[in-house]
Amino acid sequence: MGYDDPFHALLPYLPYVILLVILFRRARTARILNPRRLWIGPAILVVMIGLYVWAAAMTKAPPLHAQDWLIIAASSVVGAAVGVLRANLVHVTRRPDGQLETRLPLMGVAFIIIWVAGRQWLRNSGWVNANAPFGVYADAGLALGFCLLIAHSLVLSRRCQALLAEPNPAAANFPGSAA
Repeated sequence: MGYDDPFHALLPYLPYVILLVILFRRARTARILNPRRLWIGPAILVVMIGLYVWAAAMTKAPPLHAQDWLIIAASSVVGAAVGVLRANLVHVTRRPDGQLETRLPLMGVAFIIIWVAGRQWLRNSGWVNANAPFGVYADAGLALGFCLLIAHSLVLSRRCQALLAEPNPAAANFPGSAA
């Protein structure tokens, strides 16, 4: 079996196929959401970014120019906008027992697929040095992901607070309720 095997040419796309299967399965099933735990994802990302910045300082990464900072700022703004849009696409419902249930719509899945494909296209385009351990491509990717996750968590927690503040008419049907 040589490198001219057609399956060998398709092997780099296997992770994307696995990602598609996982995303479509996740979109079809409802998950219980605990709004008090929405801070965990951004906190983990803050630690990861801190380690990245520390490693960049230790290895004397190349200095960033004004144009680089503009690219990082623009990716931060795009990330925040995408996070708000994605959080508004999530279906949040309140169950009769008072718990919140979320379901990612297929539009949200398509959004993730477009983001991954765009990132892969940018990496293969040659416009950026994607193989460099530090640089604008990595910095902008971290800024985009961080702002996306922060905006998503903030908007989703606000939506959850508003939903929990509404009276739950189904709770009046439970035995022992004071309605």
